[in-house]
Amino acid sequence: MIVIARRYGQLGNRLWLYAHMIGAAAEYGVSVANPCFHEYADLFPSTRADLWCRYPEVSPPEMELERRPVPSRWQRKLLAKGIYLVGKTLHRLPLRNYPAHVIRLPDNESYDLQSDAFRELATSKRPVLVMGWEFRCDSLFEKHAAEIRRHFRLAPEHSEPVQQCIDEARQRSDIVVGIHIRHGDYATYMNGRYFYEVSDYAAKMRQIQAQFSPRRVTFLVCSNANLNHDDFAGLDIQFGPGHLAQDMYALAETDLIIGPPSTFSMWASFYGNTPLWTMADRNETIDVHSLTPELFLESSVNQTTKLAS
Repeated sequence: MIVIARRYGQLGNRLWLYAHMIGAAAEYGVSVANPCFHEYADLFPSTRADLWCRYPEVSPPEMELERRPVPSRWQRKLLAKGIYLVGKTLHRLPLRNYPAHVIRLPDNESYDLQSDAFRELATSKRPVLVMGWEFRCDSLFEKHAAEIRRHFRLAPEHSEPVQQCIDEARQRSDIVVGIHIRHGDYATYMNGRYFYEVSDYAAKMRQIQAQFSPRRVTFLVCSNANLNHDDFAGLDIQFGPGHLAQDMYALAETDLIIGPPSTFSMWASFYGNTPLWTMADRNETIDVHSLTPELFLESSVNQTTKLAS
């Protein structure tokens, strides 16, 4: 069993790390326990009733959610804290291979989950406690992408507002472009390198609108900042549902996603198989034709459903 023993970042980071662990677990035929996912467990039917947030699911997916006891928040937090302290203590003693294997990564290091060394640990009789951010297995992530998406389907109370939002946007447009405006913590993250003003996003949106002309473009704007329609004069705007996970999964349903470097928009792009343009610099010029050539086909005019990418 693989046990994620340390939380790292917010929803996007948690999903990205968990998903790579699932890719490895699915390949090696082992399970993953992620008690550190506790803040977001209620978002997904696969984890909401499981104290350990395990993959594969412990309870049959067809079982009615109302009949599955849901752990309390304090139970989840207590377990996550306990597992973290166990991993930290074993690593410091050091007891890194007994009674469990412990892999703790410094922030600037990565770990290959596809290595023979990790496969041997994961398939041993002892649990493997992993602590860190950059545990990766890109090819296994891709190989088991369908299984990863299945595990992270939103619960109905969150997926329904997403669908309503997307349906409303598509009723009046040919193309829906998702815009992720990340403020808040990005004002200080990397000294504000990827903190862009709303006017910077609006300028990119006008470039996109001009390139897609004469098609009708609606921009689905999701942000942790307080915005209003006046910030986007001359553009057809729809704001996202306003809930963290609902905004993420609404972006996944668009035809193209624009945003700063962030696992939030990366996850939306992965989950929806949606092209993503990352704003590495406020002065870059976007070329939507290279990103979404299928949207420029004659048959794409007057589209009402998302095209596969």
